[in-house]
Formats: sequence, structure tokens, C-alpha cells
Amino acid sequence: MIFETNDRRICTFNNLKRTISASYSEHKRYRKKSELEFEGPQNQGVTFEMKFIAGHGVRPWSMVHKITLMCEQGVVNSFVLGGHKVGGGKWVITGIDEDYKEVWNHGELVSVAITVTAKEYL
Repeated sequence: MIFETNDRRICTFNNLKRTISASYSEHKRYRKKSELEFEGPQNQGVTFEMKFIAGHGVRPWSMVHKITLMCEQGVVNSFVLGGHKVGGGKWVITGIDEDYKEVWNHGELVSVAITVTAKEYL
């Protein structure tokens, strides 16, 4: 999926949060503080929000379906921001939360907000 903003289409995200962590083993010692041993980095994670609004040149049902398939089929992709790769490898979508903001009387989805959770796949 390409994030873009132009005079015909708005398909961007907000509130990107990135998680970076490392793994440690803890070794208990008699009458002393535990000693930590670095095991290595953990896979990074991100969450971000997207809004699909029909009036902004996107088809909300189509966009939600596309992202749902990416999650359910385990599609592996690069995550690039401003020409820079995020993390050290590729990413998978591990979860999606959908918030249907506006649905018209025949089930026409006009506006939906989703929260995407992704994890570094390597």
C-alpha cells in the first residue's frame, strides 16, 4: 500500500508508534542482585491509524478489504517512510482494529478508521 496525498486522493496514516526492545536473561545470584545477560534485539513493532473517507478519493470497503487480506494471508512488505526503511527488514500486519464511522442506509461505507499493528518479520 502506498501512502499518498494529492489533489485527487488522501491515503495517509496518523499516530505512528514504534516499539524497539531487547531480550535479556536474568540469572539469580545468592545474596546478590540478579545479573542480566543480553540475548539480542526483539522484533520491532509499530501501530498506526488510518482513515478512509469516500470523499477523499478512496473506496473505504476496498481499502479495508485490501489490508484485511494482507493480514490474513501473511503478506510480507517493506515499510518505508520518506524514502527510509523502518527497521532492519520486512514487516507483516499482525492485527487490525476497525471503527466504522459512517455507514449509509444501504450499507454503503462512507468513513472508516482503522488501527494497524505490524511486526518486523526479518
